[in-house]
Amino acid sequence: MRLVFIELTVGCVLLSGCPDPIELDDDAGSEASSADDESTTGTPPNPTTSTSTTSATTTMGTTPMTGPPVTVTTVVTTIGTDTTETDTATTDLPECPGVGEGPLGIGDPCVTNSECSSALCTLNSDAPLNPDAVCDVPPVDCSMRITGTVWDIVTQQPVADADMIVVGALQAATNPTGAMALASDVSAGDGRVDTETAGPPIAPIGLVALSERSGFWLTATGLASPGDDGTSYGVGHDVHDLWVVSENAATAWSNMLALDPAVDPTSLPLGDEGGVVGLVRDSSGTPVAGAAVTSTSGGSGAIVRFLNLDGTFNASATTDLGLFVILEPALAEEFEVTVAGMVVGGGTAGSANGAIFSLAVDLP
Repeated sequence: MRLVFIELTVGCVLLSGCPDPIELDDDAGSEASSADDESTTGTPPNPTTSTSTTSATTTMGTTPMTGPPVTVTTVVTTIGTDTTETDTATTDLPECPGVGEGPLGIGDPCVTNSECSSALCTLNSDAPLNPDAVCDVPPVDCSMRITGTVWDIVTQQPVADADMIVVGALQAATNPTGAMALASDVSAGDGRVDTETAGPPIAPIGLVALSERSGFWLTATGLASPGDDGTSYGVGHDVHDLWVVSENAATAWSNMLALDPAVDPTSLPLGDEGGVVGLVRDSSGTPVAGAAVTSTSGGSGAIVRFLNLDGTFNASATTDLGLFVILEPALAEEFEVTVAGMVVGGGTAGSANGAIFSLAVDLP
């Protein structure tokens, strides 16, 4: 069995020397506190607002490094003879990859990490995007914050009490059941996970989430690829829908695929012998029918089959379930998705004994 890493091309950064956490001056301000509401007759005067700016500095070796300024805003409102004052302060952002580049501030609604000045958008799903996502303060030590939701890939329903760990892609491809966790969490009742790596993640190739629960196979989902330098990751990741495949589904599919004369029996059963389970969906999360998944490599030995509504498979295109299976993909083999003859997406498939790898392709 060939061992391969899966990396999504839709939606889908090792740090060497992130700065130490930045310590603010004692006078940098306090967190926002709500002013007590009071009413009176007549029209109150306009609030008076004063803004002061200061900077916090940390030192790496002998080189001082200053992050973006701390902004402290004081709002003073006078109503009659009573005066209320509200102080608001924002903390310095650490100097991590991507931080300080986006236009949106902390607390602003967001749909990508890159549009946040903090380089961290609290996304928990990708299709559809969760509407409560906002730009949040990044970890001060340039750790990666992992936010996402564990889903059953067959029903597309959230899965509670699933164990999720973040591992290096190379370990996921060679020893998924014994991979060292860089971060871990257990999914909540709504399937959500929210955790951080212990410091900047250090892993070549990429990062993968391994999720499992009783009744489900250990399932791998690609989270992030390194940046252009091949080593650094941001404080946020690219993929937020984390998948698990039920044991019942994998067994039923393996039994059905075993009847296909084109399928090598040594590539089954799914899970024990690896394999990829994929889903084609639109931006709302609805499965897409009529999507063909084919290898872009000439002479590929991979077998792609599409799940029918009656539990059988076809070799042509997705049905209303949007589900497909890939057996025996080559190392980092690229696949493209076409609808009505037009290429609309794609991804990189992977496989490893003892786990099922997932490949969700989100169409525009």
